[in-house]
Amino acid sequence: MFARCMAACATTLLLAGCESLYSVSASVGSGIASAASWAPTAGNAQNFRFIAVQERETIDRMRGIVDEIVSRVTGTEVAGEGKATYQNLFAFAPAAICVVGAPYESATDRMLREKDPERYKARRFQVNPGLQGISAGITQFILAACALGYGTCWMTGPLIAKPDLESALSVRHPEELLAIIAVGKPDAAPPKPPRKPASEITTFR
Repeated sequence: MFARCMAACATTLLLAGCESLYSVSASVGSGIASAASWAPTAGNAQNFRFIAVQERETIDRMRGIVDEIVSRVTGTEVAGEGKATYQNLFAFAPAAICVVGAPYESATDRMLREKDPERYKARRFQVNPGLQGISAGITQFILAACALGYGTCWMTGPLIAKPDLESALSVRHPEELLAIIAVGKPDAAPPKPPRKPASEITTFR
């Protein structure tokens, strides 16, 4: 079921089975997190952490929170216990890795905040070096998991219920929930989605 849902989401990897990330061994889970910790971050802030959720009760609670918000927003019920959506797909994986980030303000940001508030506001929205570093950490987590034979899906759809999920996970300001990574053992080799050739995405000057 989960593999079919992942294909529908056009993700790179399929997840299925009943073996979760940290049930394999603590050293495997720590190794994946350690690989993520080497991601480059602005100012070496390392401003992210992971909450690995594999308790079925907690995952189901998170799914219930998301489904309720989706139903409220759309005015329709999320159909059926086995119905996967772009928002609740993480609940069909054995483990949900919740990515928590903290804000980061660079020296450039501090200068602009004092000298040019309008440019500072635009930069925080358009550049956001803190968020770029967190994205690098997510990427390295996914690549490390893939190298060990795990499938993953990087999700932001569940954040439709962001404040409610943060409350359920005891994430407090100034930290915030920024993504959920569904993790599991693939039960099939997924088709590779098309990619642009390097010549199309690279310009030499």
